[in-house]
Amino acid sequence: MISDILYIFFLILFVVFSGCLILVGGFFIVRGRKISKNNLFFAGIGFLILPIGFIGNFLFNFGFLFQEIFVFICFILTVIFTNITFHRNRKLAPNLVLILVLILGLIQLIFHAIATFSSLKLYYEKVSLDVPYTLLVFNWLSWSSYSAYKLLKNQDIEPWIKLRYKVVAIFSFILSFHSIPEFFQPTGTVWGDPSNIISLIVFGTTAILVVIFSIGFIFAWIMPNWMKKLANKDYKPLVEKELTEDELMNLIKKQLKEHDE
Repeated sequence: MISDILYIFFLILFVVFSGCLILVGGFFIVRGRKISKNNLFFAGIGFLILPIGFIGNFLFNFGFLFQEIFVFICFILTVIFTNITFHRNRKLAPNLVLILVLILGLIQLIFHAIATFSSLKLYYEKVSLDVPYTLLVFNWLSWSSYSAYKLLKNQDIEPWIKLRYKVVAIFSFILSFHSIPEFFQPTGTVWGDPSNIISLIVFGTTAILVVIFSIGFIFAWIMPNWMKKLANKDYKPLVEKELTEDELMNLIKKQLKEHDE
């Protein structure tokens, strides 16, 4: 009985996670098209298709290979978003991260294909690869966003804008660890199996982490007015000017360029 209740609770978390990502993805796509920013558009596509993979696997039983294809696309687009937004004037490190993510993702797809079309399961091989794969993608986003925050924090711009990049850094860092609980998943057991308490805990821990991340991204990119007012409570601008999204992106790129030089 308790396991059934926990399973329903974790399923609700999964729905919330998927809904948040769809909301953020749709916002990025619309916003990216409106201000002609490809980085936002790429991120929007990535966040929008990620829940498609999970829904296809868990609701329609299309399998983990189907899910991993969408995860791979999302991760690649997330790195592209990070590189375009924060590292346009750098070449070596961003390209190296993108190449490493491509390699790790392709190997992961091969492992899932082997497990799907043969008797080999390769569970721990997949999980062992998934940890650095996820850590790299979201710690790269976290570090890049925090670096931008440090460069912006002394600028005369509204504090809620600075808060956005701090929030992205914190919640991306949190999400980077979401693959680690997979090591404790009992082999041969369906992920989130209501009859297996360990599997439920693994499923629940992972679901909670991704829900925290998706809600954090909602607040970062679609910040409600009450939160903006709270962040700006003691702010007195030197010059009365409200930055548009386009001007903000250009300011970040300018600060990063000056820092690199």
